[in-house]
Amino acid sequence: MIMGEIAEIKALLQSLHDKQPDEVLLDSHDMKKLLNIGDSTLLKLRKEGTIPCNKIGRKYYYPKNMFTQEFIKSITKVDDGSKRFDD
Repeated sequence: MIMGEIAEIKALLQSLHDKQPDEVLLDSHDMKKLLNIGDSTLLKLRKEGTIPCNKIGRKYYYPKNMFTQEFIKSITKVDDGSKRFDD
């Protein structure tokens, strides 16, 4: 019985693998570098549902193919030079 269930799981995993060729997942560290943000901002974006993610074990992973330049620009702030205080 257990061997049958293992065979079913293997078949399911193989079918999932065949459907998603070469999908690259980024971890939180890579996402922070990509978006140039900190821990709290990444947490906020994740909780708001602004960025898609999957939790595997204790880590969050983000599908790289979802993050085009246009998407990144839409969720990150543009530095407004007029609001700077320079001496």
